[in-house]
Amino acid sequence: MDDLDDMDERVIREIFMDEGIIKKKDLEREKRLLYNGIACENSLYVLSKKNKIRLFAFKVYKHKLFDNIIMFLIAVSSIKLAVDSYLVNYPPDSLTNRVSENVDIFMNVCFLFELITKVIAMGFAMDDGSYIRETWN
Repeated sequence: MDDLDDMDERVIREIFMDEGIIKKKDLEREKRLLYNGIACENSLYVLSKKNKIRLFAFKVYKHKLFDNIIMFLIAVSSIKLAVDSYLVNYPPDSLTNRVSENVDIFMNVCFLFELITKVIAMGFAMDDGSYIRETWN
């Protein structure tokens, strides 16, 4: 990296904005950096980076609550799987098994929403930064 004394004030400002040290006020700059790290120009070969549906999905995906909610759902789902191992001897029509099945359906719908949101925002598989190519997914 260049020495700070040798850098132009504009370059230093850009670096500080990229790092989040200085608040971004330039809307064009925010739009330019919006899809930073995602090479997919057209998600599912249909939705461009300017498409309102894709922009909404990307903003949902990038929101800090989105990851927290998904992590919470993963934890609840894991606990539910552990509890299910003790429900083997319960009758299939018991209230406990029905609640367990409804929780399964709810979790599947939530994780399907996560998948759809991320695929629309990031693309599916062909480009760098797409859903399949991100190891966390």
